[in-house]
Amino acid sequence: MASTTKAFTAAAMSLVIDDSKNHFREHCSRKVKQAPHIHWSTPLASIIPDDFVLEDEYTTAHITIEDALSHRTGIPDHIRHYGGTGPSPRSIKDAVRILRHLPATAELRTKYMYNNLLYTAVSHAIEVLTGENLGVFLLHRVWTPLHMTSTYWTRDDAQACDNILAQGYVWNTNKSEYIPEPCPDIIGGSGAGAMISSVVDYARWIQCMMTRSGPLSENAHGALIQPRTIIAEDPTNLFPGTHLYALGWTRDTYHGEDIIWHDGSVAGYGSTMMYLPRRQWGLAMAGNTTLTSNIVQVVLYMHLLDEVLGTPSHDRVDWQQQISGRIAIWREKQAHAKDLLYSGLPAVPIRPALGVQEYAGLYEHPGYGKLELRVDIGGLGLIADRLTCEVPMVIAMEHISGEFWLATLREKNQDPRDHERVRAEFRIGVDGLVSEVGIDFEAEMNGEKIWFQRKESDMSF
Repeated sequence: MASTTKAFTAAAMSLVIDDSKNHFREHCSRKVKQAPHIHWSTPLASIIPDDFVLEDEYTTAHITIEDALSHRTGIPDHIRHYGGTGPSPRSIKDAVRILRHLPATAELRTKYMYNNLLYTAVSHAIEVLTGENLGVFLLHRVWTPLHMTSTYWTRDDAQACDNILAQGYVWNTNKSEYIPEPCPDIIGGSGAGAMISSVVDYARWIQCMMTRSGPLSENAHGALIQPRTIIAEDPTNLFPGTHLYALGWTRDTYHGEDIIWHDGSVAGYGSTMMYLPRRQWGLAMAGNTTLTSNIVQVVLYMHLLDEVLGTPSHDRVDWQQQISGRIAIWREKQAHAKDLLYSGLPAVPIRPALGVQEYAGLYEHPGYGKLELRVDIGGLGLIADRLTCEVPMVIAMEHISGEFWLATLREKNQDPRDHERVRAEFRIGVDGLVSEVGIDFEAEMNGEKIWFQRKESDMSF
């Protein structure tokens, strides 16, 4: 169910906070030593101090549970770092400790930036506070009370039960057919996107949220959907006006109606959950294809909303056309990426300082992992496989001028028209050898690159 998991992580934390309040009152009434008092403004570093360490001390000390759950930490998603060193981290502790190597791009609480890894940090904090796996905690405190009997935390849990796990698919443009995707194992994304469930179970969850009923308290219900952050720009959100983010929930307004919702996408699967609190109407959707499931869901739920709200025919929008238009704009941009990214090229490009084979080799970044470049078949460019990453891709690098290159990020099974093209650059050391390569992996870094250092044992002499 991908990122719809985030609402459950936030709900789990609300239960931890309520438990903390009750323990605090009990200890005060008995005049015994006060138990740890956890609230939304508790700094994460106070719970997991050894693991939650960022680039600077101030941000490390001041990011709160609320900041992490509302995407206002100043740290971008760095989605392309996941699994860069091989298989995903084998524990959420390992995943959280990578944060210290991922640069922030804004001051704390100044900008909405979606971040999966901060939800993993909250998941880790919940496990430290409760002494049990977040999936086990949710099973006991949320799923069982709501009779969500087909909901699981890990792929192994789901496959061990009698329920049939839906096969995920992705459209392969070259073959013009859907091909199976292996079921993802998102250990490193615990809290951000790991849940496996069904629309029937999610209907029970939506009913709980709409009716503001147990197992969550009234205070918890209010806190979870209270807007915390303004989303200045989100090209995937088709609702008009200002978008807001609460705690694991997005809030929008459509024809005067309050919409509380969230979607999710992961390789082979897409999901959406939504409800209208005033009308006590909601929906849960799940599909077993990459991205196309989400596109179909957008078209369908916008149509359903128009039907429920009685939108006049002259005010209705062809949402499929809207999405197709946005896709066309993206493809046009990528088709002309070279001219857009390198508009000041000299009439005659400058030759690179070294032969292409001297740029090949093993490079490494402490957060993004390993990047092994090799000369491509044609002998003119470079190529690197990052197929073990959460966003599996092959990076193809084309020389532009001097030490500047164009990197095409060929995501696995993606339509070639959708491949993103970004700037890349090599640096030559004082010894005349390549010392590092930078790739514009994170859009929020505004052109600043992720720099991979050449491994000394791999350098040519």
